[in-house]
Amino acid sequence: MRLLVARLLRPFRWRSSHGTARMLLDFARAERSSYFDMMEAANVTAEPARKAQYLAHAVDEARHAKMFTLRALELDPSLAADPSLYQSDFEHLFTRLGEAKFLAFVHLGEKRGRAQMKLFREELHALEGTARADTRTKALLDAVMVDEERHESYSLELAKRFGGSFGAARFWEFRRNWLRAGGVVTGAVYAVSMSVLYLLLFPLALIEKSRAR
Repeated sequence: MRLLVARLLRPFRWRSSHGTARMLLDFARAERSSYFDMMEAANVTAEPARKAQYLAHAVDEARHAKMFTLRALELDPSLAADPSLYQSDFEHLFTRLGEAKFLAFVHLGEKRGRAQMKLFREELHALEGTARADTRTKALLDAVMVDEERHESYSLELAKRFGGSFGAARFWEFRRNWLRAGGVVTGAVYAVSMSVLYLLLFPLALIEKSRAR
């Protein structure tokens, strides 16, 4: 679904440095969030081989987050003052899901992320020689995708070894995203309701105030 949305939004991408920078910061936030989850996995896992794999993955994600952030700031230096610049979403996924489902979740996320980066890279390749060309961002995506392919491969191998269910991981992610969307909608509805209520009650408050005089 996310890749389909990305394809539909293609006509609106690469039209401004600010828009590209914002998109890169979204990637940086995802990579930074993954770093914390992989560090948790490395800290909790006892087996040295898997611990080393998780730690190496975490180091890669931290480097990717820094690379995306630096490129975003090159494109739009004004974002240096953005309070969300270094935000992340640490959800303790390893502890919450268990190792098997966590590995399935990681594999699906890496596969989806690499597919999205590949799509963007192809778009940038098509723009070469035009005023919208961005060779530095294209090179950045190429570099990150090398690591993402390795993460995708080892997480698939481990997920199969531990019996991680990709269907269960997809369902968990769908449910999480659904609850998140519900929270956003609920907050928006509450804000609109309070605004309408204020507009309705404000004239009554003025009437009561005039009566009190």
